Amino acid sequence: MQSLIDLDDDFSAIVFFAMKSEEGIVLKKANIINEVLIGIAEGYREALAIELSRFEDDDQMLVLNLSDRDERGNVVYRYDIPDEQPSYFEVMKEPIGPQIVDYVGEKMFNFDRDSFSDIDYFVVRLGTEDNNIVIYRNNFNVNLMKQGRGRFYLNKSGSQIAKVENDILRMDSQIDCMLIDDDFYIINLKNLDTSKEFSAIIRRRADAALDQIADLPYIDDVEVLRQRLDDLSFARRLMRAMDNSPVTALPQNDVLDFVRGHQKLGNLIRINGDKFDLSTKRSQSAFISLLNDDFLYSKLTRRDYESSAKGPVRE
Repeated sequence: MQSLIDLDDDFSAIVFFAMKSEEGIVLKKANIINEVLIGIAEGYREALAIELSRFEDDDQMLVLNLSDRDERGNVVYRYDIPDEQPSYFEVMKEPIGPQIVDYVGEKMFNFDRDSFSDIDYFVVRLGTEDNNIVIYRNNFNVNLMKQGRGRFYLNKSGSQIAKVENDILRMDSQIDCMLIDDDFYIINLKNLDTSKEFSAIIRRRADAALDQIADLPYIDDVEVLRQRLDDLSFARRLMRAMDNSPVTALPQNDVLDFVRGHQKLGNLIRINGDKFDLSTKRSQSAFISLLNDDFLYSKLTRRDYESSAKGPVRE
């Protein structure tokens, strides 16, 4: 990223609109005058510099895989969920793909046939043809100021004030997602969490995780867990636990004995015979924390702790 920021006058921006159509999303190049493109490029260069400085100034800042996601806020996540990706990932690849696309004709945004109202999101290629990254930015409803009855957008016209006759589209230099080489990095997790498409991926992955959990020897019934998959936070924790759990490979008696002997878990998860009773939300949440190995013991204070954020020890 630093090499991009240091490109100086060679650092450029090409803006694309991801347009909604009957065939799905179609990427069209925005015919923006060069003066404005220079300003957009500079805004994104500053945004990239800010992201880079976060790592230089904060020794706790990390890049983690999205499947390892916890509640930490000072993290950039690399998307690593296999087999399923948000559809806009493939669209982001188009401007830098091996197949050269000629952005003319139907592939160029044209007011005669296109409308700001049909823009789903923005894709911006930054840098040069050989040294670049691609940015994804969601197009929120508030970005489009549409003309309408009883609504007036005004602007300076000489020494007077005149009405702006056309709809106004607002862009900014904030970053939701970046494509660097072949990896996607999630910058704006809030936007990702509110994406219906990504939510569906999480729920499908969590549902598959429950099929694995059902095979654990100390589990009798997973349907009570399956009923909570509409809770995205719960589904995400469930997916993460099964993707990375060091507990599922342990012998059944080791897991049962740990719960019985733990001062907190013993009260949260009841054991009927050799099976966990997961009939309450408290026991379900505690079970996911157990799978995630969140219950830790400090050799220094000789106390038990629960921690979902377990970063590596820095040398």
